[in-house]
Amino acid sequence: MTAPSSKPAPRLGLRSVALPFGADAQTVLLPASSEVVGPTDSLGRCTEGHSTADSEQETRRAVEAGLAALDRDGSLSRSRRIAVCVTDGTRPTPVELMLSVLLRDLVRRCPDQVELTCVMATGLHRPTGLDRLVAGVAKAGLTGRVDVVAHDAHADDLVEVGTTHIGTPVLINAVVARADIVLCVGVITAHAEAGYSGGAKCVVPGVAGAKTITALHDHALQPLELRGELRGNPFRAFLEEAAGLLGRVHVLNAVLHPCGQVARSELGPAVPAHRRASACFVSRYGVPPPASPDVLILGAGGAPSDSSLYLAEGKAWRTGLDLIRPHTVLVLVAACQLGVGGADFLAALTGADCSEHAARKAHFLRTLVAGARASYLVHSGIPREVVATLPVTVGTADAQEAVDLALKASAGPRVVALPNPNFVVWTAQPDRTH
Repeated sequence: MTAPSSKPAPRLGLRSVALPFGADAQTVLLPASSEVVGPTDSLGRCTEGHSTADSEQETRRAVEAGLAALDRDGSLSRSRRIAVCVTDGTRPTPVELMLSVLLRDLVRRCPDQVELTCVMATGLHRPTGLDRLVAGVAKAGLTGRVDVVAHDAHADDLVEVGTTHIGTPVLINAVVARADIVLCVGVITAHAEAGYSGGAKCVVPGVAGAKTITALHDHALQPLELRGELRGNPFRAFLEEAAGLLGRVHVLNAVLHPCGQVARSELGPAVPAHRRASACFVSRYGVPPPASPDVLILGAGGAPSDSSLYLAEGKAWRTGLDLIRPHTVLVLVAACQLGVGGADFLAALTGADCSEHAARKAHFLRTLVAGARASYLVHSGIPREVVATLPVTVGTADAQEAVDLALKASAGPRVVALPNPNFVVWTAQPDRTH
């Protein structure tokens, strides 16, 4: 299936809304009274004129300030090994820009003999996006000077750096565990389990061993949406305690414009820098939760967060659990060019043996779909037999078709659309009692 490229022209009593879809968007006509929550831009699609030059300037400002602080206490001059952990291709991090700025300043301040290694923080994902790290190193003019590797959560040389207060062993990538300083490069988005992405999450689960990652996910057993919540968040508390065992983790975190350009950067010790960046995200993208809709249209923000069903569920669609009611008609929109997103999640959807983490994600997705009066899935890459395992009413490649069907099935007029939930966080607690 391929998505239609034609864009409907607005008609009297209707409004045109762009729903990010892969690298592009599908534009749909909605009733003029429809409420659109959050941005409609997505990576590479900018309607506000944000520039790469501004992104680089803001990143440089944060890097210079953060590394100067490390310089003052002598950390950089004493270092012999530095590991730079960078998010993988499933995250919208502008890797080439952020990494090149960081590496240039880092090399300028460090001893000539320091070993510099960039480690792609894959967690349990298959390695994707290593070419972006290589390009970032090349852009900094440091090809041959900086090594680039992908983390393997099942590697034989993982290093146990300690145990958490409940006795969980923390296994970490050998290069990272032996580094004098660990610098993490990532972005802040609302996250269903960690509250927000970024911070020490680039270490655990990013470069942790499989057993440690499994233990982390065991801290999210309750069927709760923890997006935007940092206090009292067991998932965030576990990962920060585990990463803190290294004792030398700093993060370069960016808050993005929805188009992918950098709006704000922070570099500093993992927890305080993450909190400052998260507060900036809230100031930009915090909104009160809308009243219960009769029709709820949930996009997934376009690529890369809508590249698979697995990513769309966790990064975007789980927001819908706060909004759907038994009378709600649901439209889910994600290109899913990569299909389901791995054999483990496919097994969870089809009832085969799978990990506890995949089973929970499948549970959330089924709860969302089954909790609605009717549901319509817009995609271009999920096999028909997999769609059949979900209780969706109709699967289609055409967002307008799905919207029209949803409007006909609705018992009321209130339409709410979230084209890019990755850039939406609630400023008040939604009702989660239903």
